[in-house]
Amino acid sequence: MSGPKIVDIRVLQAQRERELRLLRERIAYQRKQWEGSRQRLQEAINELADQADGQTLKTIKATVQKIEQRFQSWPDDTDLEQLLRLSEAQLQFIEQETKELKDQLTRELGDARQGQRSLQLAIADTASRLERAGLGAKRDALLAAATSDALGVALDQLNAAAVEVSDGALAAATTELVGSIKPQKIDALPTIDAAGERVERLLVQLELLGESSQIAGFAQRLENLALMVDASQRRLLTDSLALEIDAALNADRVEQNRQASLAELEAELLIYQAAPPALIEQLQRLQSQPQALITEVAAEVRNWCDTEARRQDGEQIRSLVLGSLRELGYDVREGMATAWAEGGQLMLQKPGSSDYGVELQDVNGRVRTQVVRFGDPATGTSKQQKQRDVEVEQQWCTAHSAVLKNLQDAGLEAKILASRRIGELPLEVRAVDSATTAEQRNVATSPAPPRQRQIKEN
Repeated sequence: MSGPKIVDIRVLQAQRERELRLLRERIAYQRKQWEGSRQRLQEAINELADQADGQTLKTIKATVQKIEQRFQSWPDDTDLEQLLRLSEAQLQFIEQETKELKDQLTRELGDARQGQRSLQLAIADTASRLERAGLGAKRDALLAAATSDALGVALDQLNAAAVEVSDGALAAATTELVGSIKPQKIDALPTIDAAGERVERLLVQLELLGESSQIAGFAQRLENLALMVDASQRRLLTDSLALEIDAALNADRVEQNRQASLAELEAELLIYQAAPPALIEQLQRLQSQPQALITEVAAEVRNWCDTEARRQDGEQIRSLVLGSLRELGYDVREGMATAWAEGGQLMLQKPGSSDYGVELQDVNGRVRTQVVRFGDPATGTSKQQKQRDVEVEQQWCTAHSAVLKNLQDAGLEAKILASRRIGELPLEVRAVDSATTAEQRNVATSPAPPRQRQIKEN
């Protein structure tokens, strides 16, 4: 053991509680996000139900169920390290599965919608040819049915009548196209050509993201494109629409990231019971501010959180240290914990030992302790005095071990980072005015800084 010591003390239970509270806030935010996504995903699944094959729908629904089960079976919080590790894996799994599910629905639903629009384009084109061929009744029948089967019949009727022979290649291509579409009753909607495939998928992505107010307008413009006769103009406007939807998607992703950043900062503040109102107001004002400003406020929030954590831990450490020293016979009085916190150091003595004191210092969040002797620094130290100094150091060494044991029993982790052997260095001697009583020294705080002495690492 040693004379002067530097001890790193960590309030493990308090740290654990803060980590758990933050984790629970993050899980709550993730659950809220999933609930919003879950509703939009279900709407997409319902739309796809009559168009996708059974196995595809089964796979999609199984993925949704897996995500739901992850939320319902969160790890136990008895082992913090395991909980943090497993929770991180859970959150990553949910995020990845949700992304893959959205990607799959984007492909499936986008393709299904484009297939329907392509079918409708073929029906509209064929209906026009039937009318020009004088087959009005057959045109009406096609539009009333509006299915791939009805389209096939109408094309056969056109071919049989040898109407617009030059369009035979298109009719054959259209027949090949609709062969893969499930026959069903559909609404007679206008459509665009194959160039709209990218627009369809982008629009589905925007719908699944669920943040944009432009979805209905984009969908209407997509439908209106089918009314255009000029193919080159239609392609130009389709490309322009794709760019606009892509820009809206990027803006919504930025907004989602911004909201996630704000939610994380709010969660970090909610760990503490008395977060500063000014910081909370700043976060609320950031709802419409750019990311750069959020980053700036984030530094303030995290600095405050770090400071508050150290303050709370420091209060508990000082209280336990002084409580242990009181039990060991040191004269600990009301207000000493506050004086220590405000002054950064404190001097304690045992009744009847007015010539010695134990100095407690806060050194970058660690506790430094040393025994000091009061007297005239200019006077030499006799052999008897040196022996007495060693005895007092030994007493403090025993007391120090007892304090560490009490801290560990209270759930704190205390590690000696640096120390000196007993008697290795002479005690520091502090000059005391003759008018200063032992009682006054006993409660004095912020004495003159001790002379610097090298303390070797263990």
